[in-house]
Order: sequence, then structure tokens, then C-alpha cells
Amino acid sequence: MIFAIIAKIFYGEFYEKTSTILLISLLTFLGCSDSKKEQDTVIKVQNHNIETTEKITPNKQYTLDEIYITMCITCHSHDGSGNVDKLTPSITGKTQQEIQQALTDIENDTGHIVMEHNRGEILKMGMQYSAKEMSLYMDERFN
Repeated sequence: MIFAIIAKIFYGEFYEKTSTILLISLLTFLGCSDSKKEQDTVIKVQNHNIETTEKITPNKQYTLDEIYITMCITCHSHDGSGNVDKLTPSITGKTQQEIQQALTDIENDTGHIVMEHNRGEILKMGMQYSAKEMSLYMDERFN
């Protein structure tokens, strides 16, 4: 509407009609989208003190390595040693069963508020894993 008024003031009646039609066409085109098209979510990840941007695509099948690198490495570090500043425990030296139990406890909301929140964020981003699968991955990667 404002665009049409400005066009009329500066260019007269012809430009008002033409610009209005173009504006309506443009708005219609921009408003039309494939509702099934998935939107990417962009998140910032800090790996080894280097901040990067990661694209998260809903419904993509993420590998356990992708999940760890994108969501876990900031607190648990690239080598699983944890982060003293964040009071994050080390994964190294834990048995697969200990890791699985800790992840199962988190899945069942049994008292680790930070990790329960983080798991919720991981799931919201479309990343799926089971406690058993992730514990096997971590045991192989860090032990």
C-alpha cells in the first residue's frame, strides 16, 4: 500500500497500478512455498575453541560421530576427557556398561538436569540415538 502511494506521487496513475500488481505478485510468490520442504536449522558449535556453524537437517539420519561432534564435544572434549571448567565428567576410563547406565539415566530423567536438557535439544534437532548405541560408540572411541 505504501509502495503504491509513493508510486502514485512520483510516477502517476500508470505506475501506481503497475507497481501494485508487481508488489502483489511478489508477495504472492514469496508466500508460496512447498509446505513439505524441510527447513535447515543452523547452530553454532565450538570445537577445540573454534566456533563453527553446523546445519541441522530434520529427519536426516545422523551418525553417532556427527551427534558427538555437533552436540557433545564442547563439554566432553574431542578425546572424552571432559571439561574441568564446566564440571563435565570424563568419558575415558569408564566401561561401556557405566556409560550406558549414565545415558539410560539421562533418558529416564533421573536427576541430571543439564544433560536432560541437552538430550531434549538433540532430539528436537532430529538427532536420534539409543543409550546402548551411544555407549558402544563412546567406549570404542575413548577406551
